[in-house]
Amino acid sequence: MPSISMQQFFVRNEELKPYPKVSIDSIQSRYLLMISSTSNIYGKCFFVLTIISSNLLHCRYLLYNFMDPSLSIQFKTFLYVFLEIAMFSSFYFNYNHNLLKQIEEHWNGLQIDYDYETRKYFWTHKAIYRRLTYAMLLILNISYQFHLWNDNYMIKYKGKLASVIFYLVFIICGPIHYFNHFCKTCINMDLPILAQTAVQFNLIKLKKLLDESAKDENSLDINDIQNIRYKYLLSCRLVDKINEIMSPLLLCRFTYFLLNAWSLSYSLLYAKQGQSYQWLSVIQSGLILTAILLYTHSSIKIHEKSLELLATVYKLSLKTNSMALLNEISLFLKHEEIGFTFGGIFMLTTSSLSTLFSILITVMIALPSFSR
Repeated sequence: MPSISMQQFFVRNEELKPYPKVSIDSIQSRYLLMISSTSNIYGKCFFVLTIISSNLLHCRYLLYNFMDPSLSIQFKTFLYVFLEIAMFSSFYFNYNHNLLKQIEEHWNGLQIDYDYETRKYFWTHKAIYRRLTYAMLLILNISYQFHLWNDNYMIKYKGKLASVIFYLVFIICGPIHYFNHFCKTCINMDLPILAQTAVQFNLIKLKKLLDESAKDENSLDINDIQNIRYKYLLSCRLVDKINEIMSPLLLCRFTYFLLNAWSLSYSLLYAKQGQSYQWLSVIQSGLILTAILLYTHSSIKIHEKSLELLATVYKLSLKTNSMALLNEISLFLKHEEIGFTFGGIFMLTTSSLSTLFSILITVMIALPSFSR
């Protein structure tokens, strides 16, 4: 019998996929660190180049106005430029070597890399979100190209100086802009998964304790609960540290969606555009909304898992009569809910997200009537 058990054990181990250590180190992360606030002088100069190149693509209407003073400058152009600068600045000042060092310190304290289930959770979810990111960005960029070249101004000034200048700007600045956008999107997806993994690690440990206590009520050990409570505190600090960069980015993403939806509703209701251009605008807005939902879904999962963890802790309190254990569990339950905030205003939860979208829809419908 022992030999059979050992053989089954080795067979199970051979079937385990060798997931690497949990890490957000990637080409995208290294690139953003290279142009962060803690980089050298060459990195800072390249950051200035990237922010100028990205904003030049949004300033094509200013170029047309310069060529034809009779055109009115669109206010949304300045808003797009402002949002672009805000997102670049958020990454520049927050996503730097100091932040990564603090995240790594909290992560090493958790000792997650020794847990197979947690490594599997991180890499499985990262692969899913990364594939969705690739597909979403590919479709979004294709739709943007069709949208760009079917714009009324592009058609009107085709072959003229303004159009030629924009072609040159697009050829030079386009690749830099798209690569920056790609890197930022990947990090936006990786950081929430890292925070999810930290909370999931504590949840796995607690569920194991709960299963053991269901078999034997005397199996609960105060040292185990203290250890998990300490690691949950580290997880809270890790989430708070990641929230420093995610909070302003979520606010910028939602503002960008609102601006795009306002432009779409105005063009559908009042502007005279071709049907193909209108359909492209609808598809592009739908893709931006999909991206927003992906960001918020991965962020809300952190809060949901923290609630599930606290519920598991409460179930443990029903499995013991020891006052020492109950006191330790009560300290655990005093922890506040954790998650990402929306620009530091409120925590993103399922209820707050539904309220936020209700407000956004109301504003989106009302804005075109004011700008008419």
